[in-house]
Amino acid sequence: MNKIKKVLATAMVGTLAFSVVGCKMIQKTPEAIQNTVIAKVGDEKITKGDIDKELKSYLDQFAAQYGDNYEEDPKLKEVLHQYRVNMMNTLINEKILLKKAKDLNLIPEQAELDKEIQSRIDQLKTTYGTEENFQKVLEASGHTDETFKKFIEEQVIAQKATEYIFKDINISDEDVKAEYEKNKENYGEANVSHILIADENKAKEIRERAANGEDFAELAKEFSEDPGSKDKGGDYGVIPYNSDKYVKEFVDGFKTLKEGEISQPVKSQYGYHIIKATNVKNYGFDDVKDEIKSELETAKKKEAYNKTMEEWKNEIKVKTYEDKI
Repeated sequence: MNKIKKVLATAMVGTLAFSVVGCKMIQKTPEAIQNTVIAKVGDEKITKGDIDKELKSYLDQFAAQYGDNYEEDPKLKEVLHQYRVNMMNTLINEKILLKKAKDLNLIPEQAELDKEIQSRIDQLKTTYGTEENFQKVLEASGHTDETFKKFIEEQVIAQKATEYIFKDINISDEDVKAEYEKNKENYGEANVSHILIADENKAKEIRERAANGEDFAELAKEFSEDPGSKDKGGDYGVIPYNSDKYVKEFVDGFKTLKEGEISQPVKSQYGYHIIKATNVKNYGFDDVKDEIKSELETAKKKEAYNKTMEEWKNEIKVKTYEDKI
């Protein structure tokens, strides 16, 4: 019987030892976690360590504010996951641009690269004031002088590929004029005040009083149900006609008003707006043509960039493993 007990005890000890060793073998070391491949761009790999290196300043802030175990907090973990996904996509795009710059013979001579790198570093040193401040920024971002120069070099090369994408974009005067004519009513601004009332009949009554000469600001202070502007007499300041900061009904309600005119009650999800416009300005073509051209150019560049990058991703064969982040 004693022999049987010894055999069983030995077996249990062996099983326990195997379990402990097995757990250690299965559990990844911090180094292994950092070496986890998150994405592949052709033959090149992007690891979790690559991503966390780029996010060093953010990770340091998290650790300082929430402690070293901040990733155990579900909400912070979710936020950090999104940071890492965004950085993964940034690194993917950078690698694609670098590869295409090489394939298309867009990389400048080393002397030209060195000159541009030094120029950008000099600009940064001027921005930060002193060499000491610049070195502190480098250290906080996880860079040395050499790794930062390499980083700048890659930025310069990637920019060449980006410029290649944009090379055929041209916005003509006819394009600008057509855009102006199509959206002429959006080019202007006014100083806008309003009185917000939930009940339609009450709104009509107050609008009538304002139209008959009662002080608009005093009516707003007494009756408006908008806490954000009530105490200011309903004043919202100058608002451009193409503003997207406010609900569409509100903007549409004031951009057709003449100087000093008071609108009929305008319904929105918040209630009924009685709107007054002053200092009305409508911009002519010459006033806004440069702004329109810039907006059209930005839109065209965004469209071209997204389309070309998608084509290049398919060509180079990009794979991502978000579940491993």
